[in-house]
Amino acid sequence: MIEELIVVLKDIGDLLRQNIPLEEEKLKAVRENKVSFVEDCMMKEQAVLLKMRGLEQKREQILKAAGYEGKTLREILQEVSPEERIRLQPVVDEFLTNVQNFNSLNEESMKLIRLNLHQIEKTQAAREGNIYGRHEADKVETDHFISELL
Repeated sequence: MIEELIVVLKDIGDLLRQNIPLEEEKLKAVRENKVSFVEDCMMKEQAVLLKMRGLEQKREQILKAAGYEGKTLREILQEVSPEERIRLQPVVDEFLTNVQNFNSLNEESMKLIRLNLHQIEKTQAAREGNIYGRHEADKVETDHFISELL
């Protein structure tokens, strides 16, 4: 069981690590307002998500078969034998680092995409005559939000 879990965690971690450059490119494209490039990145991400779902289902099956269904990796580490923990701990640590790195980039990209969408909606509303009453206040808040992200 532990060997199967190690293999699938490494596979998921490898998939995330291999796609970090894609997330970095997407973040750069969002910052530069390269919409078509962002769309291309998101299409590629869809393929990654399909692979990820398959690996995640495999991980869940392994955990269920071993009686660890619904438990976190940290909880599993507490329950396995000391020998298994020695083999599993570094894999779990690397896996969690890869997840954190990938999620951090993805969250930053999504924040910028939402900000850009808000700006587009605001511009569109202004063109249609639905002008927000506080343009300067909105601009200050938006500028502050951008500076926090950068």
